[in-house]
Amino acid sequence: MNSQDLEIAGKIGELVSHFSEEWEEYQDWLRDIISSRSILLERHRAWQAVGIFRWRLFYFVTYVGTVIVVNRLLKKLKSICLAKDSVNFTIQLLKLDRYRYILQRTATLLAVVELTLCGIAAVTGILLAFYYQPTALGAYQSLTTIVNEVTNGSLILSLHNLAGHSLIVLALVQIVIMFLGREFLLPWLTAWISGICLTLTAIGLGWTAIVLNWEQTSFWRFKIELNIVASIPFVGSFLRDILLGGNSISSITLQHMYALHSYILAVIAIILSIAHLAALICQEQNEKLDNKRLRVTQLFSESPPNKNSSSV
Repeated sequence: MNSQDLEIAGKIGELVSHFSEEWEEYQDWLRDIISSRSILLERHRAWQAVGIFRWRLFYFVTYVGTVIVVNRLLKKLKSICLAKDSVNFTIQLLKLDRYRYILQRTATLLAVVELTLCGIAAVTGILLAFYYQPTALGAYQSLTTIVNEVTNGSLILSLHNLAGHSLIVLALVQIVIMFLGREFLLPWLTAWISGICLTLTAIGLGWTAIVLNWEQTSFWRFKIELNIVASIPFVGSFLRDILLGGNSISSITLQHMYALHSYILAVIAIILSIAHLAALICQEQNEKLDNKRLRVTQLFSESPPNKNSSSV
């Protein structure tokens, strides 16, 4: 780790120090990042330590920069409202705590939608499983039968695909919202980890469904991505053999992907979506209780003036 990284960290600190409020709150974080360089060099190789150190600096700049921009916008809006003699409720709404509350509530609502999408995908997947054949000769024909001959088959298949794609999009959006709402901190750690795992599982569901329709485009796309999997160091060839189930893409490959998609990842997604929503709701309730206790403490700490006391 060369002196250039320390110069970058120094310039970042000098830049953030121009914003006194943010610098007072986050300067210890930057000092911890700089002081961790010796530990990183002891535990990792030089190039790995440099990468981790620079990633931490990038994360710090991204987060603190977002906080600075949001704070400046809120102060500007607050000054505009004060100039127009707005009511106190509007002023309070523009504070950062209220902003975080809105983001956290949005994340909870998205978790409800994600759980609903998981339920829709599960129900429609069960209905499709009555007719779908995970074999090289029957996969495409069974889907054609579902679309053309089964009552409401096209609607069920469309709902299944829409729920799967929407789950990926909403999970990614929710990660961004949770980051802005600072839900990666310790009290929200369960919700943060379960949200990330749910996002990865949703992506895995979409990936395992690539080859299930057994079309030319999906076949060749899956073959290319298998080569990418095989290029992963140490475990790539092992994972490729498990997914492939032989020397080439065949009915065994299709059955492996169908089992991963329908039985393993689908169950994991439902469990994670329930745990994620429960963690968000529980943490919101705990924060409300903490805020109430804080307000009561502040109320009793401010003793009213004694009317019987004599003035000097």
